[in-house]
Amino acid sequence: MRLAKEKKKMSRGDVAGLIERFLESRPLYPGEWFDFVEGRRLEDAELEKIRKRSYELDPLVNCPGEQDARALAELKSIVAELRSRPEGTERK
Repeated sequence: MRLAKEKKKMSRGDVAGLIERFLESRPLYPGEWFDFVEGRRLEDAELEKIRKRSYELDPLVNCPGEQDARALAELKSIVAELRSRPEGTERK
């Protein structure tokens, strides 16, 4: 059983895939994006910053009507950055 305060472990690939699925409207399950942006803190500090930024961008991209183009571009840029480095290396 997991404790509510336990931090969640995700890799950069996991986070990139989740954001990509959100952008392509193909979540693994309904609410996957919500669980990510509203969910438990991530173990990795860099990924936690990305989760928090995704939370801030959420109202601009997860909305009825037209999504904010700059927010979408930022999320796509985050995915590209996450995929550009092998696991275990930090952003410079």
